[in-house]
Amino acid sequence: MLKLITLTLGLIPLGLHAQTWVHKGAPAQLVELYTSEGCSSCPPADKFLSTFKNNTNLWSGVIPMAFHVDYWDYLGWKDVFSHPSFSQRQRLYQAYGRTSSVYTPGFVVDGKEWRGFFNRSPLPPLSTRTSGALKLHYTDDGSFSLNYSEPGKYTAHLVLLSSNQETKVLRGENRGEKLQHDFVVRSKTQQTGSTSWRFEFSQLPKNVDAVAVWLTKNDFSAPIQTVAGWIEPKN
Repeated sequence: MLKLITLTLGLIPLGLHAQTWVHKGAPAQLVELYTSEGCSSCPPADKFLSTFKNNTNLWSGVIPMAFHVDYWDYLGWKDVFSHPSFSQRQRLYQAYGRTSSVYTPGFVVDGKEWRGFFNRSPLPPLSTRTSGALKLHYTDDGSFSLNYSEPGKYTAHLVLLSSNQETKVLRGENRGEKLQHDFVVRSKTQQTGSTSWRFEFSQLPKNVDAVAVWLTKNDFSAPIQTVAGWIEPKN
């Protein structure tokens, strides 16, 4: 169950806008796509990820994320959304035995490789395990505070996402194509702690319109709890 609360009064400093999201019960399913604008096989996978925009369970039941890798950039087209750390994250999935190899398009669902996209199989069943309440609070000065109701030590992962992005590719395997992107990971950070965390950004990346957070016991395991939602623009 996901609940969004928008706050404009109270103890928020004058001129700041705040939002709070709360999720409890079963965690949402994390759907990670490893993709690249330089890969001719990737646009269909990007389009598949975009279908979640119309999913009634978006954020509460499924959290889609597109990690753009940089190992295709050598073909002459620099993917503006790519980052070496996203390529490294995919390599670590293989190193930990979570995936069979490093390739694009590649899907990881709740910390495990999912190849169902290639034969149009449905996503794995949703988790039925229930967890405590995870609350995320944001103020548009760039700060996110996170609180979890269950005791213990966890790693909190936070990603900032951009949707409705378009790129005209001039070189490489997708030369001449206009590519549409949703749920693009613009930044990922993580902290280890217990019950509360705080993430500070001096400035959010351009066009960020959503945030997602999940807790794990280790970096590459299934989520214990999740919370995510759209970031409302400033008035």
